[in-house]
Amino acid sequence: MNATLEGIGASPGRAQGRVRWVLCPDDLETFQIGEILLAKMTSPDWGAVFQKAAAVVTEQGGMLCHAAIVAREAEIPAVVGVGESLAQFLNGAMVIVDGDEASIAGLD
Repeated sequence: MNATLEGIGASPGRAQGRVRWVLCPDDLETFQIGEILLAKMTSPDWGAVFQKAAAVVTEQGGMLCHAAIVAREAEIPAVVGVGESLAQFLNGAMVIVDGDEASIAGLD
């Protein structure tokens, strides 16, 4: 999939990797180092996953949402507020997340 989606660039930088959806706490256990975290929104009890993620992208949120703040603290790129079209990226899809350009682009 070569789609490019735009949202709000919430933390600067650029990262490439395979996406992993986290939809419930059980999904946190399967998250691997270097994956791109995709979620509807994040939660404070997900702190450890930000240490593994290469970047984070969420359907909802703005500059002051949890994902944005923690991504800046972890110094990883983040794009938030992308909307429900983010669901087109399935687990394992290769993407580039660009926090400066506020985009996520599929490479598959």
